[in-house]
Amino acid sequence: MVRILLIAIFVMAFLLSPCLCLCQNDYLAISPSSDQPINITSKRFSAKNIPGGKEVTFEGSVKVQQGDLILTCDRLVIMYDEKMAGVSQSGSPKNQATKELQTPSGIKSITALGNVKITQNDRMAVAGKAVFDNAKRTITLTEGPPRIWQGPDVLAAQTIIIYLDENRSELLGGDESLITAIINPPKPKKEKEK
Repeated sequence: MVRILLIAIFVMAFLLSPCLCLCQNDYLAISPSSDQPINITSKRFSAKNIPGGKEVTFEGSVKVQQGDLILTCDRLVIMYDEKMAGVSQSGSPKNQATKELQTPSGIKSITALGNVKITQNDRMAVAGKAVFDNAKRTITLTEGPPRIWQGPDVLAAQTIIIYLDENRSELLGGDESLITAIINPPKPKKEKEK
């Protein structure tokens, strides 16, 4: 069960990583096939069966780290949908729930709540809430307002939506808030003296 939970946490960290690179098209150097261990710490852990699936919660100073990618938050909730993982690619039912959980297909949603911060190298995102929706294949950052940085450049909005399968993002302002962007021009390269 712990191995399965580690996989679910890794999915959250992996899927949140594209939000950190909105200023350029390259994705972060983390992948499901990474051989680096996933380290998770929190003050509390709980798992329970709920109608139609399972709910796994890490609470209190949650930290997920794989290599140089770090996700921190106050609470991390993983919702697992039995129906999504109950059928293999060939369409036949699976017999053991543990095998079903070993792929991200059974993950319905992953929600990071409270003081959400994701960092890798010079990239960072902060928000009050980050939600990965597996059916929509989106990550939505809200509350705070959410902000993303790459080096000195920063973007902020009321809502930031990352469309994982479309390689695009959308920033939304609110009734009383505007989208802000601070983009620093590259520093000119010094020419070598002859």
